[in-house]
Amino acid sequence: MGLRSIRWVGGALCAVAGLALTASPALAEDAPVPEPPTFTSTLTATLTPDAVRADDGAPVPGQQGATGTFTLRLNSQQNIVCYDIQVTGVTPPFSSPARTATHLQEGQPNESGNPRMAFPDPQGPPGGPMTSKGCLQGPFTTGVIVGGVDTGTGFAVTDLEANPAAWFVDIHTEQYRTGALRGQLSKTG
Repeated sequence: MGLRSIRWVGGALCAVAGLALTASPALAEDAPVPEPPTFTSTLTATLTPDAVRADDGAPVPGQQGATGTFTLRLNSQQNIVCYDIQVTGVTPPFSSPARTATHLQEGQPNESGNPRMAFPDPQGPPGGPMTSKGCLQGPFTTGVIVGGVDTGTGFAVTDLEANPAAWFVDIHTEQYRTGALRGQLSKTG
């Protein structure tokens, strides 16, 4: 095999390896998309430190004095979630095993759960107000792998619209790894 062939084979192998890495759900990020012209529903949550739960469902103190709101506008036909997250009193740095520390999770008020969607962490001065706003389109990934599968796999906006009260949102920090704030979603539009 000549030097030219070795270079071509080496280049091809590098390209395949790069494609495999960028296509990996654990490494991929959900792509920001423009806001769609219409929405099929709107959900909101008020976040408090008293709503934080441990893995066993027991109450765990979040960051006292912190508050927040999540507004999610959904387009289930295009599998798009537009988010408007606002928090005050939260002290970074944010920390989570997921790709970000700001999540949508499936679970009742007294339950914990794995993230099904990861939002960009709020930005702003420590203590707030801190905000995160934009739109994401599925398929969704979180960076959390359970049983070899990303916990965002299979999640669709239609799941969220079917029973909004069975879902919660939360934010984790280095000091409050179980959660600084949490809130249960409800349909508002």
